Amino acid sequence: MKTFVVPKDIYDGMVAHCLEGMPNEACGFIGGKVGGNESVATKLYPMTNAAASPVFYRPDDREMLAALKDMDENGLDVASIFHSHVATRAYPSPTDIREAHYPDAVFVIVSFENRDDPYAKGYLIHKQDWRDATGQVEEVELVVE
Repeated sequence: MKTFVVPKDIYDGMVAHCLEGMPNEACGFIGGKVGGNESVATKLYPMTNAAASPVFYRPDDREMLAALKDMDENGLDVASIFHSHVATRAYPSPTDIREAHYPDAVFVIVSFENRDDPYAKGYLIHKQDWRDATGQVEEVELVVE
């Protein structure tokens, strides 16, 4: 199983951003290093959900481009794309799978199905082609340090 190592401050920042986004889904990127069996998070890029929806997210175009530029300038990979599920479990929805376009990024979902006890899980989404609507979901071990 692949692991995604996330420093506690980045994890806490991601969860806080998702909580602030309620009642809508929140989203963002995490920059870091993508390796064979382990990816490591180094920088959080919270973004505005331009869809402003409780069931769908779309990162703000300008914020996304700025994050990608910053990662490129600092030699970072898109280690993760994260978003929240405001009322359901942390598992990729059919929409999440259809919209997954980064094969090496860990898709982290922060679940608020129990608002008093949010949790996150990570997944790789394997597709034959990035345009495919379906794919295989593989859980990734999140290691918060």
